[in-house]
Amino acid sequence: MEKVLVSGQRFLALDALRGLAALWVVYFHVYGGLGYLAVDFFLVLSGFILAHRYLYRDKPTSAAVFISHRIARLYPLHLYTLFVFVLVHWLMYWTMPGFPDGALFTFVQHLTLTHNIGLSPQGLTWNYPSWSVSVEFWVNILFIFLISRNTSSGLLFLLSTFGLVSLLKLHGNLNAQAETYLSIINAGMLRGMASFLLGILAYRVYLFYREDWRVARYAVWLEGACVLAVVGILWSRTGDSVGMDVFVPYLALLMVAIFAFEQGWLSRGLRKLAYLGEISYSVYLNHLVVLMIFRHFALQHGWDKPMILSLTLVTVLVYSHFTHRYLEIPLGKRLRWGLEGLISKPPAPVSVHRPLD
Repeated sequence: MEKVLVSGQRFLALDALRGLAALWVVYFHVYGGLGYLAVDFFLVLSGFILAHRYLYRDKPTSAAVFISHRIARLYPLHLYTLFVFVLVHWLMYWTMPGFPDGALFTFVQHLTLTHNIGLSPQGLTWNYPSWSVSVEFWVNILFIFLISRNTSSGLLFLLSTFGLVSLLKLHGNLNAQAETYLSIINAGMLRGMASFLLGILAYRVYLFYREDWRVARYAVWLEGACVLAVVGILWSRTGDSVGMDVFVPYLALLMVAIFAFEQGWLSRGLRKLAYLGEISYSVYLNHLVVLMIFRHFALQHGWDKPMILSLTLVTVLVYSHFTHRYLEIPLGKRLRWGLEGLISKPPAPVSVHRPLD
């Protein structure tokens, strides 16, 4: 969840959509519903961003530099929110949570970003929204080693479709994270890879049509069609029925590509909400602890769900502003500089030829 740059400018509409998706996750953890599909949007957008920043940049990036950038981007806030979760849980209940896969074992996995790659299949643990951070990190590693500009779009589409259909058959819908199938297939990784590959395709669609005059002419209709499709899926997918949620990653592909152009009135209006995208990573990782606190007080004061949601949204937005500005950005920059310093090659020694005596 990070800013998207092109020619020195941000894709402000995509920033706004990412921010709104993060708020949708907060709503989901209060009311339930389909907010889990926001994660698929995040993963598609991640594929778009990394294709733009690394796959199609003029100067190639080494795998070591890429990995250092991803660690610097994802790890500091993940580590901070993990320890905040531990502290808040201890202060509220005077005990640590128990997990079927073991508290210490799963805590070490969180420390190493390996908590959702299939090692603890019996459920989510600790600051559990971070399951997708683990998935994104390891999918990113596969991306830098396995995907190139020459990788066929048809192959990417087929692999993504295979992953989504397999998940639908194995689980029944896309709301799967820690489950392991056939002893080796982790649902979160399968879901993450499928959506990420569609994000790369979204960037290729953007590149292909960005100079096409028809984009500006039909942008309003294309953006409107995307919104209607989202409403249609939300309307059709209720309860435990499979419905149409398997099509959401494909819809996310189209939305990301179309709104990246920022040619319609809807995308131009969304630009005003771009700051939500800036703090969306903080919102995503902060909101569970905030929600835990208000649920704790709700039991004492009889607050209903609308009250809990309102208090959580206001608090998490303010809190995330500060964690984004004073933790996420500065710590990420320092870690990035430090890692780049470690992997950079030292200058070749200069031999000094001294004259013979």
